[in-house]
Amino acid sequence: MDLQLAGKKALITGGSRGIGKAVARQLALEGVDCVICSRSEAALKETAREISEETGRNIYPVTADLGNSESIQRLVETAVDLLGGIDILINNGARVSGKEPEGFNEVSDELILKDFEEKFLGYFRCTRAVAPYMKENNWGRIINVSGLAARMAGSVSAGARNVSVVHLTKTSSIELGKYGINVNAVYPGFTETETINDRIPNEEDRKKLASMNSIGRLVNAQDVANVITFLASPLSVSISGEVLSLTGGTGNAVHY
Repeated sequence: MDLQLAGKKALITGGSRGIGKAVARQLALEGVDCVICSRSEAALKETAREISEETGRNIYPVTADLGNSESIQRLVETAVDLLGGIDILINNGARVSGKEPEGFNEVSDELILKDFEEKFLGYFRCTRAVAPYMKENNWGRIINVSGLAARMAGSVSAGARNVSVVHLTKTSSIELGKYGINVNAVYPGFTETETINDRIPNEEDRKKLASMNSIGRLVNAQDVANVITFLASPLSVSISGEVLSLTGGTGNAVHY
């Protein structure tokens, strides 16, 4: 299937590793030139070199702080200069939860505020900054990487920030839809990435996680990237303002 992505231009935040890296690679394989960003310059440059050599596409590394509005504006302006425009935004850059306590009695005000500054406001600022360029072309795709914590009680900060991303997704889709811009979100669950493998090095423990879903293995970054790449394509026009769960069928809840 031709996803009709050849010649498009994408900005991917959190693009140096994990899901962001996999998305940049898959988009590049479909003929998309990309700007990838993160805070780590060394890792970013290495990822850009690796993907560019494999795919033959232009992959530009740009460092940015997604908790800072001025840094985001510079990122978008730089991306436009490098690419000649922006057709696709993948909002993926945010802190990976789990390193700090997030229970009702343990979570800190500082963590909650930092999470919202980086994820909700970061995603919103990126969306608002790229929107004028997409409006010029009367076409665009924005995909927000949220998280399954939005549907699972317990982690106060991770749950709240991921729920907020879904609300932002629907609101943005209504505001931008008339300009040919579709906005959607995805819920990855436990996803096999460098981070998960570092945190859970024991294979038996990873098998236990895999047993919690329907497909019998952990969803990996490439699995998530495949769905995001489809959502980034013109073929996804009928999907907007939605959130897709990419967990391999975790849980028994029915969502309708």
